[in-house]
Amino acid sequence: MELILRLKEFYLLEILQVEYYKAQVDSSLDSYIHNAYERMVEHEQEHANFFVQVLTQHNQNVPTITGGLARLAGYFLGEALDFTSPANRYKVGMALEWKAIEMHRAFILETWKYPDICKKLWHNMMDEEFHLLWFKDQMRHSPA
Repeated sequence: MELILRLKEFYLLEILQVEYYKAQVDSSLDSYIHNAYERMVEHEQEHANFFVQVLTQHNQNVPTITGGLARLAGYFLGEALDFTSPANRYKVGMALEWKAIEMHRAFILETWKYPDICKKLWHNMMDEEFHLLWFKDQMRHSPA
């Protein structure tokens, strides 16, 4: 049962990331930034889809966030940050990615007896690390 709770937790994290990055796509006028966020949305949606697949295989309901709460959170987080510097948006992205990486590290250790899940978690964590590196690089090139 702990596995199911953790899978649901990860699904919700991925959905929050998807919605936050979608809000950034919608607000970006720079083609490079726009495409980078679109790619992050694709990665995070792929991660979420994996958790849906595993939950479905275990005959579990996929968590739903009523009233579009994830979209709302992503929108407010993204829109509120549109009124500040790009560096602040990157800081939020870095915080989301750090949290995802920390969670993946812990969950990987918990899933050794589920090799397919464990392998996918490694791959997802690498995506999160690449996103974090992208944000860090953008911070270096952004005005404060």
